Amino acid sequence: MIEAALAALERGGVQALSLRGLARAVGVSQMAPYHHFADRADLLASIAAEGFRRLQTSKDRALAQAGSDPAEGLVAGAANYVGFMIDNPNLHRLMHDLQTAGSSCHPELAEAAAAPAASLLALVRGFLDAHDSAYDAQRAAASIWALAHGFGTLALSGQLDPGEARAMARAGASALIRGWLAG
Repeated sequence: MIEAALAALERGGVQALSLRGLARAVGVSQMAPYHHFADRADLLASIAAEGFRRLQTSKDRALAQAGSDPAEGLVAGAANYVGFMIDNPNLHRLMHDLQTAGSSCHPELAEAAAAPAASLLALVRGFLDAHDSAYDAQRAAASIWALAHGFGTLALSGQLDPGEARAMARAGASALIRGWLAG
């Protein structure tokens, strides 16, 4: 059901999602989705949680391809985040709308949403420690996330070409990293 919901979300946005519509899409009775989701809000939280898991999986692949250099991993992670936003615009909006609306009502969402941020912070800490940098890891992680999020948002709003947004995220992340080492 989540796969069908993800497809509906990307086709028509969050307003296109309903439990009855989902039932029709997967060919089950109109009451069947209620065995999995208490209500529409529960469905949306489950979709958002799946989105964060997919973001983390995508990020893990990008980090693996970047190799063992933490700086390259941070650069690849920033570009990957922008790519995820561009490739999944409605899912990304839902993920962040629900995250800021309070995932405390949905522990699965809270846990899934925390994973990408935690892995970014761990990567930043590893990089800073390897370079004996006293730069604040929380601030560094927030900076690189904000940079990537900004480029992705500009691409989604049509103000930047998607390919250019990815390239700018890479260049911007590289510049931030150099700045952390400079002090």
